[in-house]
Amino acid sequence: MEDIFDKFKLMLKAYYPVFYIQTYEYERTKDKIWGIIDSLKKENHDRTIVVYEWDWVNGMAEYSSERKPNYIENTQNIVEVLNILLSKASSTQKDILIINDIGRAIEREDVKFLIRKIAEEGPYSDSNFHLILMSSVVCLPVELEKYVTLINIPLPTKFDLGKTLDDISRGLKQKPTPEYRDKLIDAALGMTTMEASLAFSLAAVKDSLGENSQKIVSDEKEQIIKKSGMLEFFPQNEDLKDVGGMEQLKKWLFQRHKAYEKKARDWGLKEPKGLLLLGVPGCGKSLIAKCIASNWNLPLLRLDIGKVFQGLMGSSEANIRKAISTAEAVAPCVLWIDEIEKGLNGTQSSGITDGGVTSRVFSTILTWMQEKTVPVFVVATANRVRDLPPELLRKGRFDEIFFVDLPTPEEREKIFRIHLAKKNQDSSHFSFNQLLKLSEGYNGAEIEEAINEAMFSAYVDNPDSPRLDNKHLLDAVKGIVPLSKTMKEDIDGLRTWASTRAKNASDKPYVIDSFIEPIKPM
Repeated sequence: MEDIFDKFKLMLKAYYPVFYIQTYEYERTKDKIWGIIDSLKKENHDRTIVVYEWDWVNGMAEYSSERKPNYIENTQNIVEVLNILLSKASSTQKDILIINDIGRAIEREDVKFLIRKIAEEGPYSDSNFHLILMSSVVCLPVELEKYVTLINIPLPTKFDLGKTLDDISRGLKQKPTPEYRDKLIDAALGMTTMEASLAFSLAAVKDSLGENSQKIVSDEKEQIIKKSGMLEFFPQNEDLKDVGGMEQLKKWLFQRHKAYEKKARDWGLKEPKGLLLLGVPGCGKSLIAKCIASNWNLPLLRLDIGKVFQGLMGSSEANIRKAISTAEAVAPCVLWIDEIEKGLNGTQSSGITDGGVTSRVFSTILTWMQEKTVPVFVVATANRVRDLPPELLRKGRFDEIFFVDLPTPEEREKIFRIHLAKKNQDSSHFSFNQLLKLSEGYNGAEIEEAINEAMFSAYVDNPDSPRLDNKHLLDAVKGIVPLSKTMKEDIDGLRTWASTRAKNASDKPYVIDSFIEPIKPM
């Protein structure tokens, strides 16, 4: 891919008159522009290049060959500045005016007129005048769209962030090991130079750029996420040890995690795209999404599809693009889309019911998932597979589709022990043979709720010295009607569909009814 600044240099040489640069990093962008200007000076020995800069506070400055600004008094009026430079422009020199924070001023009629004049006359006149408008937000009137070349400055590369980290290291006299340096740079991807500089400084103060510095830098990305409004940041407080069973899925996740290592990337392995988790409600799909981020030491972002469709007409498409760009800015990260079928339900009738909004949002998500090159690992969960558009299930969107079934007896015992341990209860005091027989067809959420209910009963029986015993737990389990009974037809249909279309998350199949063929591990 051609570097945007190389392309910018070629457009300057080709007499493109007006540029609109969107960036949050004015200084880095201007450093790049100065690099281009220095290169042009070496190539054009017969032509002088004069650089001007204007802002609302200081007015206009003319730069010397040593890049020193000479501010000109009484030049705060942008219209007067443009007229002055237009009148003195000539073929003997290349004049470049950089305007900082153009903002809403570009909507003024007199400003629009002059910009249009520069654009129309530039390539066909004796003048060689270039106008560079800079702003963090694009505010381009429709009347000027055909006259202005829009340039989006990408966020800092690994090389740029490496230079920033090295500057911080020298300033604080703390040098990370090569391994930690690579991890810190990866953690800072998606930040601006200023954000990365602050995060590196914090890591240096708190951890001397050591083992825990990567997490410190990653945690600072939470600020970026909060500002988006479309995404929710989840702290890393779950662990795969908290998941009972799903050994096949855990093995797959361990293998895919290796792709994030530098040695793997150098060898040619690509970061995994994502994972679709189908299954019975309450069986741990959401928990797995949280555990992946914690286990891989990556930020976890949750996309709320409902928020995407909030707002004014036409804002839904902009919202999903904003969410995607935020996730890419934070990458590498895990993007969790919970119950994706609810947000995308009705894509087939979208043209009739909502003017095609749902269909366009869905198309944007699909295209991005297929074509994305940034390391955003998408974890989508779904309970009702028949509500999913078939395009989502096509190979290339996800690396794998896993089916999370009801837990087997062995897995239920693990789940009981995990939740009892979280409640500071000694699991050796309980008869699991009885519990496992009574909890046939229970999911993980129902087991957790049974333990909570038993704890309440134990406390009520003896508030002064509460003790959870086997009877409390057995009574609580008996009192729950599991989803496997209330939603039997739906679960049977889901298991039958998944038997030939998805991998089983567990090592062993779960048999709930003899007439349903169990899902075989792949």
